[in-house]
Amino acid sequence: MCGPEPAHDPGVTLSDTAHDATDRLFHRIILALFAAGFATFAQLYAVQSVLPDLSADLGVDPSHAALTISIATVGIAVGVLPWAFAADWWGRVQVMKVSAVTAAVVGLATPFLQTMPLMLASRFVEGVTLAAIPAIAVTYISDELPARRVTAAAGAFVAGNSIGGLLGRLISGLVADWLGWRTGLATVAVLCVIACLAFVAIVPAPHGYLPSRLRRQRRDGVAGLTIAERPTAWQRFAGALTNRTLWGSYAQPFLLMGAFMTLFSYLGYHLQRDPYDLSTAVTSMIFTVYLVGTFTARWAGGAAGRLGHRRMLLVGIALMAAGAALTLAGPLWLVVIGVAVFTAGYFVTSPVASAMTAFIAGSCRSQATAIHQLVFYGGNSLFVWSLGRVFEALDWPGVVVGLVVLCAIAATVALAVLPSRVGGRLDTATD
Repeated sequence: MCGPEPAHDPGVTLSDTAHDATDRLFHRIILALFAAGFATFAQLYAVQSVLPDLSADLGVDPSHAALTISIATVGIAVGVLPWAFAADWWGRVQVMKVSAVTAAVVGLATPFLQTMPLMLASRFVEGVTLAAIPAIAVTYISDELPARRVTAAAGAFVAGNSIGGLLGRLISGLVADWLGWRTGLATVAVLCVIACLAFVAIVPAPHGYLPSRLRRQRRDGVAGLTIAERPTAWQRFAGALTNRTLWGSYAQPFLLMGAFMTLFSYLGYHLQRDPYDLSTAVTSMIFTVYLVGTFTARWAGGAAGRLGHRRMLLVGIALMAAGAALTLAGPLWLVVIGVAVFTAGYFVTSPVASAMTAFIAGSCRSQATAIHQLVFYGGNSLFVWSLGRVFEALDWPGVVVGLVVLCAIAATVALAVLPSRVGGRLDTATD
């Protein structure tokens, strides 16, 4: 039941508020979400660059070590829908603040846990507490900004996430090579606390959405409906689940995020073996290719409106497949170029797929964005573990074949289901 959304306040429409957004508000939102994204993705993926050290210290094989990533993403997948419903009731900003601060506290404790079961339990809780940021951020952007700026803002947010992911991996790897992997993770956790405090201080008060608890006694403002007659959050959730086109957009993060995280989870193992024999510090430097993603995410966010969203999505998928194949080359410099191309392609697809979900969903976008994030992290968890088993059996070539297959499936679904272009008012249903 996806349809026009109610006005955020009597006499003021959502469109009125969105089109009155200033450049200052735009940049303040992006800066705040950059800090939140940094904290989220630095905490989530700092462990990735120290997986070989963690394997050796705790005596576990690569696929079991990678569970420290998968279990955190399972936690996010579990948490996104409850956080989304909480945000509808209590407000987007309030819920994101609670999420960021709670996750920062849990993240401080995780590096000091001494056994694998305790670490996995803590990582799961950390994932659940982190889930509000990715679940709500794009919906918050679409509430507060004009539709013409949403894709660009989503691109900027994804670019900020890439910086967090890069620095989390890079700092943990460099510190680990000097002081050990636990100190590396603890260093990142402290930086995430600082980023969370910055987010709480900077994020603007919401203007484009009034939490449902504050609208309970108010009239709807759309076609004279009362609150009781409006679609409930559960009805909007049902609408987000039954829209065939939305399932085409959900398939993209499920497959492509799974491919992306798989490559980076096992790349360190690949490069620390013959014939490369690189150290943890050097392999962590490979993550600097995330800077390529920072630029392509911003570019893709703007270009999609001009060239068509599906076309940009297919360009990104093609780059991912080509980059993965190039990592099979022998020379290290070609492997690095392949990783850079793969990364550039992924960061083309991510903001475009996120914006398509928000546009297609209309008034169900809060629930649709939560489902988008659920499958995003669900694919991460599934494919990082399953392709880890492939890595143990078939080494790096087996992983690359799996990545190319995931890209091919994503492209096929996009061509079969997704529209060539989306846009217009975000509060207009398209199903």
